[in-house]
Amino acid sequence: HAKVSSIMLPSPVTVLQSQPVLRACELFAEYRFLALPVVDNDNKILGIVDINLFTDDVVSLSHQRQLDNVFQMIGVHVSIGKKVSAWSDFKSRFPWLFCNISSGIVCAFIASRYELLISELAILAMFITVVLAISESVSIQSMALTLQVLLQRNVSWRRVLTGVRKELFTSVLLGAGSGFVVGVIAYSWRGVFWQGLAIGLSIWFAVITACLLGVIVPTLIRKFRIDPKVAAGPIVLAAADIATLMFYFSTANLILG
Repeated sequence: HAKVSSIMLPSPVTVLQSQPVLRACELFAEYRFLALPVVDNDNKILGIVDINLFTDDVVSLSHQRQLDNVFQMIGVHVSIGKKVSAWSDFKSRFPWLFCNISSGIVCAFIASRYELLISELAILAMFITVVLAISESVSIQSMALTLQVLLQRNVSWRRVLTGVRKELFTSVLLGAGSGFVVGVIAYSWRGVFWQGLAIGLSIWFAVITACLLGVIVPTLIRKFRIDPKVAAGPIVLAAADIATLMFYFSTANLILG
């Protein structure tokens, strides 16, 4: 028998129909309500919005930020294509693509220095793409983990050394596992122990280097007050490719030459 006036909230939290969705989300976050009344300028109720509006909007925003971070890691800003001309888009993206072109030319030069070795041991040419793929994957993994830390904390040389030390132990295990698997496959394929050993060891060295580059490069970039999300990806990949081929051919030449 109680009257509604005795249990109602005298100053209800409302959202105007003319206000943006962001305002409704702010109210949901502040008051923890499951629904909000939507009113007009005369404070007359027009309808309601429920908590799903807040959760859907937050999830969408989080997903957008994740996409943005991923694209920036490879040198592409996800929002550029929506706002500028094709020429401006080209100017913003080509420098990072040129970074990969340059590394490819350097890798071609490195391979040419070992042309005789490759011509005598064709198996080395067969496994070049495998070695590069492994080192690039490992370097991107290390870089992604490093960026997550850099975006949340201040950079110090102690933090750099801590990250390098931690990644060093991980890279030794990753390199040993990858080198063993590929080395065994190479040995089983050709039946020559020293060829399998050379390929396995070169992958081990390459993975260790790629992991360390994934930590050091974005950290140094951040240290010089450059956005690591934009610059780190292409630079890490380019450096990893060059270092990988140098280890690959020098190790093979040392063991098999």
